[in-house]
Amino acid sequence: MSRSVEYAKSGRSSCKKCKVKIAKDELRVGVVTVNEDVEMTSWFHPQCAQKKRGVEMTPSEFAGYDELRPEDRATIDQLCSGELAASNSAKKPRVSSDAPPTDDPNSEHPGYAAAYAKYVALPIPVLKAYLGANDQLKGGAKAALVSQCVDGELHGALPRCPLCEFGRLKTAEGTKHMLVCPGHFSESARVWRTCGYKAEAAKASRLPWRTAEEGPRAVEAEPAAAGGAQLDAAQFDGLSPQAAADRLVSVAREAGATLSADETTARIAAGTALNASRDEEGKPEPAKALRELLAKYPPKRTAKMEASHPANSTIVALLKEYADLMEKLGENVHGVNGTRKANVAIMALEYEITSGKALAAAKTKVEGVGASTASKIDEILTTGTFAKLEEMRARAAAL
Repeated sequence: MSRSVEYAKSGRSSCKKCKVKIAKDELRVGVVTVNEDVEMTSWFHPQCAQKKRGVEMTPSEFAGYDELRPEDRATIDQLCSGELAASNSAKKPRVSSDAPPTDDPNSEHPGYAAAYAKYVALPIPVLKAYLGANDQLKGGAKAALVSQCVDGELHGALPRCPLCEFGRLKTAEGTKHMLVCPGHFSESARVWRTCGYKAEAAKASRLPWRTAEEGPRAVEAEPAAAGGAQLDAAQFDGLSPQAAADRLVSVAREAGATLSADETTARIAAGTALNASRDEEGKPEPAKALRELLAKYPPKRTAKMEASHPANSTIVALLKEYADLMEKLGENVHGVNGTRKANVAIMALEYEITSGKALAAAKTKVEGVGASTASKIDEILTTGTFAKLEEMRARAAAL
């Protein structure tokens, strides 16, 4: 075991003993332990790091002691001599764990205190149920889960990423006012696809916040509105269970349901939905079964990417299509991610693009836009498309 002392680099650490946060630049004592060859540092307030009876400590044992201010070296001297407790006997008032954090971005919202009190009283499984019902990320300690639920209650749930369409947005590391997309796992390519999307949290679009009892967000529109499929219950009258399942598979696919391409698997899913939809008389309700299939196998998202300046919409749309086609065709992942990163920067531009070359020039450089992307933009401005995109379209059509 070794010891160190330093000024806290951030306000994220908590004292191992009293559990109170250690403020940024506040003096803290670190105790390093080794568990299975892994070093772990526990942080303490100096007055909470009292030496155990019979254990000798000297200032020279503390790494970082010589870098401290004189008054703080005196504090460590008192800790080593056992005098610190007597000279610091007045304990800090204990902070209630139920007190709403004042550093939360929503702390000034009029509904913050009530929303915080509602969620901080819930156990972690229930908090995760709320986040699951709203298609949000569910990682982190309870404080992070509570903060997410409070934000959703006050402002609504975050949608999927508008750039890659599949990633779940989260707060950027080191800031509470920016959202980023960490990317998503591509089932087709069997690799993790990074995404460069970022946006101000205050400007992000939101969805209605759902309760845990409502369950995951489902397709609640009438079947006809979901992809234009028409469902006439009379078409199922007199059909055998297998024929009814086949009919439901056909209607569900017209509605955009992402059922398995394997016909047997799809038929089993449809048959299960029909059986679960039976009314009190035991008669299947096809419309209800279709809604269940659309909820379980939702249509692929078609999120629309919007440029901050309307005149740049065509450039954004074509670059997005190009990146999507590259991914579909298994092109270099760095090329896919590079194009998407450049497109995020282009989306944020609040002026009309009149020259791609200018976006890559030193004086007017836009982050992420290199010579290759700039050339494609100039082609779009001249012809309305670009050669590489047309090549990708042709290859995709030939599959």
